[in-house]
Amino acid sequence: MSDAVATFEQTRRRVLRRRRIEALVGLLLFSALLAVSLHQSQFFGADIGGDPLGRIGEFLQRMTPDLAAEQLLEDRRTRGSLAWWYYDLPLWLHALRQTVEMAILATVVGALAAALAGFVCARNLMPFAPIRFIMRRTLEIIRTLPDLIVALILVAAFGVGPLAGVITLALSTFGSLSKLFAEANEEVDARPLEALEACGGGLAQKIRYGVLPQVLPQYASYALLRLEGNVAAAAALGIVGAGGIGVELQRAITYTEFDTYLAILLLIVGMIFLIDIASEKIRHRLIGLESRR
Repeated sequence: MSDAVATFEQTRRRVLRRRRIEALVGLLLFSALLAVSLHQSQFFGADIGGDPLGRIGEFLQRMTPDLAAEQLLEDRRTRGSLAWWYYDLPLWLHALRQTVEMAILATVVGALAAALAGFVCARNLMPFAPIRFIMRRTLEIIRTLPDLIVALILVAAFGVGPLAGVITLALSTFGSLSKLFAEANEEVDARPLEALEACGGGLAQKIRYGVLPQVLPQYASYALLRLEGNVAAAAALGIVGAGGIGVELQRAITYTEFDTYLAILLLIVGMIFLIDIASEKIRHRLIGLESRR
């Protein structure tokens, strides 16, 4: 017995030693890769001179508006007031509303298309492997397309405006949510599906009564999370002419209005906060958390 224990202990120590060496080698390789990446990206020393981190601080200082406490609530003609800082607020709010509308429309269209594609990609719902393979590879191609490049192409095709942004976001939403929806479909409890199949139910009945009741809360959660990201993405796409608040941000960048950058960015962040709060309440209501309080 003592020999068996000694052998086991020796094997255990050898396995632990090997794993520690593997972890150390992995850490060293990762550290070397990180160091090379930092050097190649000129994070600590750029060719244009100066300290990059210091330049970031200087840029943030330029973005800070020159506000005065005693003039904070004066009209827009008074330098140092909030109205002077947000000098074009009605136009920005209109552009921000367009950004949110673009994000909502793109999310709805992309999520509906992704729900259909998710049924096709799910192994437990689509028995034909070639169809699943083709759909999954198509979605992978869509997910690899950079949003800015797609937006530039669509702006050239349809002209400057929100249409290019909506199509770009809808494609991106479709590609990302399809994978998540398909995985949710494959993780459902198989017993209701087997019961429906035993009763003679077809694919449509299995999806309607066996799958959707289980996955709808996940669908809603993924779609609402994507909506938050689409608001920020719609703002970024506006910089290339795809409509929304990004157009105003691009104008501020063109004329180097540094404090305007911050004003517009704060509006975008505030809108995302509001959408996040509303999304949380909707998710809680769908999964029944509201009734448990």
